[in-house]
Amino acid sequence: MSSTPTTTTHKVLHNGVEVNGWLVTTSKKPILNSTDKESWERDLKMNGVPEMIFGNNYVSVAKKDGSIAITFNAHDALSLCAKTADQTIKVAAASKWQAVNKMHTNGGATVEKSFEWTFTTPYTGTLLKDGHVYFHQAERPPTIFEPTTEQIDIEKLKRLDPILFYDDVSIYEDELADNGISMLNVKVRAMTTGIFVLQRFFLRVDDVLIRCIDTRLYHEFEHSGYCLLETTVKEASYDHLRPLFDKDPTSITNVNLIVQQLPTKSTRHEKIIL
Repeated sequence: MSSTPTTTTHKVLHNGVEVNGWLVTTSKKPILNSTDKESWERDLKMNGVPEMIFGNNYVSVAKKDGSIAITFNAHDALSLCAKTADQTIKVAAASKWQAVNKMHTNGGATVEKSFEWTFTTPYTGTLLKDGHVYFHQAERPPTIFEPTTEQIDIEKLKRLDPILFYDDVSIYEDELADNGISMLNVKVRAMTTGIFVLQRFFLRVDDVLIRCIDTRLYHEFEHSGYCLLETTVKEASYDHLRPLFDKDPTSITNVNLIVQQLPTKSTRHEKIIL
């Protein structure tokens, strides 16, 4: 039996689509300027923020009646970054990084900056429900976030169901002082059968480490009572991928190809009760 709802209705919006009582919208605007970035550093209590922050970008999946909204944005994502650097991760060009990672005070003294310079975040989206906001993993009431063995049916997502809306939204990016790349982006698509979101955090520290944290959100219209939320962490040493890079140097910028080669460290499956 087909899972396609018999009464799928939609309306195109200037920044998204309304489909089956859901609003799927995005915002794509320029990066924050230096003044805004300094303000964010103070607000987030961080000693450093990514080079490029798309602070006014977002992806939003919300019920039209306002009962629930799930958004993905830079401010909440960065707020979950560690406040001090992970000392187990050292760039190969250590002396170069140390030079970048210092600042001079007005008196001329050199002071080490200590911050999570990889900008790794455990962020899995921001949930607004019943007047409460949840975006930290510690704030997951069991009445809303329910562990499950049910998984997103990837084969269904491979079907050629009509796509009513699609967007790819950058959240932040940093080149780690030419030592790799750290970036967070979100892709969303609304179909006649449901809504799918993929948020991907990708980190490549050259000659050291490669990491990916994928968050998948899926709501199938025929299962109206919940969304599925899956978080997958993949990680490996740079040497694990070095044969690939040596064989094809251009592959170092092919994020999808790299992620396919990474071993999985952990996966979490949850239902978001609507």
